[in-house]
Amino acid sequence: MRGKKLWVGCISVLLLALLAAPIIVGHCCAADKTLKIGTVDPISGPEGIVGLIWNRGFDLCADWLNEQGGVKIGADKYRIEFIHEDSKASPEGATAATNKLVFQDKVPVVMGDINNPNSEAVDSVTKPAGVLHVLTYSNDPYTEDQWGLGPDNPLMFLPMTTINLSWDPFFKYLHKHYPNVKRLVYAKGPGNYTKLLKQSIDAAEAAGFKVIGGSTLEYSWTDFYPFLTSLLKDKPDAIYFINGGGPGLMVVEFKAARELGFKGPIISFGGGSVTLLPSGLGAKNANDIISNQAYAAAPEATKMMKEVMKRWKAKYPKEEFVDDSLMAWDELWVLAMALEKAGSLKPEAVIKAVEGMTQRGSLNTTFGPGCMGGLKTLGTNRFLIRPIPVTVVQNGKIRMPEWVMPQLP
Repeated sequence: MRGKKLWVGCISVLLLALLAAPIIVGHCCAADKTLKIGTVDPISGPEGIVGLIWNRGFDLCADWLNEQGGVKIGADKYRIEFIHEDSKASPEGATAATNKLVFQDKVPVVMGDINNPNSEAVDSVTKPAGVLHVLTYSNDPYTEDQWGLGPDNPLMFLPMTTINLSWDPFFKYLHKHYPNVKRLVYAKGPGNYTKLLKQSIDAAEAAGFKVIGGSTLEYSWTDFYPFLTSLLKDKPDAIYFINGGGPGLMVVEFKAARELGFKGPIISFGGGSVTLLPSGLGAKNANDIISNQAYAAAPEATKMMKEVMKRWKAKYPKEEFVDDSLMAWDELWVLAMALEKAGSLKPEAVIKAVEGMTQRGSLNTTFGPGCMGGLKTLGTNRFLIRPIPVTVVQNGKIRMPEWVMPQLP
């Protein structure tokens, strides 16, 4: 009888243990935390395609990080979850979106916007609220006499390169490979970036060119033929575009130039991925186009660039891959590395970690080893320095024949 009671007791303990096991396991899983990150970029309007591409890049990187167990911050592991809001391509829309993210969703980080006025609107909310602001694409705010990256905005950093770092190496490339080109005109996107434009002209002239004119385009236009007709009246040898818009707009702009008879080189600074140009322009017109945007399908692409493209095709099989998503991926990846180094979600701790990542290879990007810089230029080391590809479209084929490592002291 005693043995029977002992056996029944053992079985009871075993059953209790088995019943408790799912509870214990469930409790362990529940301990994994979620880090909600807000984004503010245009999802609607003429820039909507750019915002959509950026959100795709953010989400792809979040999936990749989460598959590896998330981001380790101190003793905890966090899974990344995005809340994407629409800035509607306006400061008013960006302000409203950021207010929702900060005060309703209570996010500790806001990423955005892709242009300066909207980024400033985001910061007008995050800064007084003490929320970390990760800039997405901004048009070199520090080159203007206005709001921008620097000591006055202590809870902000920019984990991507900006177009002004491409001036010198790209104009030198043009001079080397197109010795007959002497006269340039510029076409720039909307925005009052006087110093930015002057920088480009100074760099072009230092490389031996003469900038004979230029004008400003609007993203809302559907007919670019009058604009290009005006640019071409002085018979330039080459055109360079500064922030000419996303991939779709580039096709329309460059097609107008080619159909008006312009056969010279076209340089695109910050105008979006060249992916759509061969199909949009045709092999005859997709020629002598130089861009500082990457192309993940090129033979020279890094392993990580190809990984992002593979993941895009798996998750969005009906959508053509756009290389701008690489930059969005890098933004989250750099943020994740900074969070892990800081071991904290406190904005001040994250910024301190960012400012300490100044040796090349301190952080990774899809383009190769990078670091933070800008202390002499900006007053703070919160600007990403990483390799930039020289991407060339020739006879409808896209290659990245050269890579340059920019400098920002």
